[in-house]
Amino acid sequence: MVPFNQAVKFGLITGMALIAYVVVLYVTNMDLFSPVFSILNGLITFGIMIFMAVFTINKTRDLHLEGKITFLQAWLAGAVMLVITMILQNLFNYLLNAVIDPSYMAAQLDGMIANMEGKVPEETLEGIIESVEENLDPLKNLVKSTWLSPLVAVVLSAIISIFIKKDTTIQA
Repeated sequence: MVPFNQAVKFGLITGMALIAYVVVLYVTNMDLFSPVFSILNGLITFGIMIFMAVFTINKTRDLHLEGKITFLQAWLAGAVMLVITMILQNLFNYLLNAVIDPSYMAAQLDGMIANMEGKVPEETLEGIIESVEENLDPLKNLVKSTWLSPLVAVVLSAIISIFIKKDTTIQA
């Protein structure tokens, strides 16, 4: 059996840390649609989640399982931590975009359009705008992320669990 107290604790901590990160981005009015920032934001967000999943699995192994963990135990601990993190993040994103500031993403889109005008062909820009506008509905994003996040968590945790040292009691 896997003790989930570490996974729940670090899922909540990671979720709150990522919410704080989003609040900083919101307060500083970062250009979310900038290509460089989008890549950097993805790396930071997934980097934090991966680091914390590894940390959670290692803590679970070392504190509760006497230095030995199976792949299944590691996978479950990581998946629980990641699901909690993603649920918190998705709920906050919904609150931000539907309740706190419903015009936030539209303003971000306007900034992206202003930056891209004259740099890309008009037809291409219209296609980009159309695809982005389809994904601006906060409720639609919440519903989509509700079923997508657990899938991502399960796969990401499986990949991470492959690389976790299963038995730290063996002296190499």
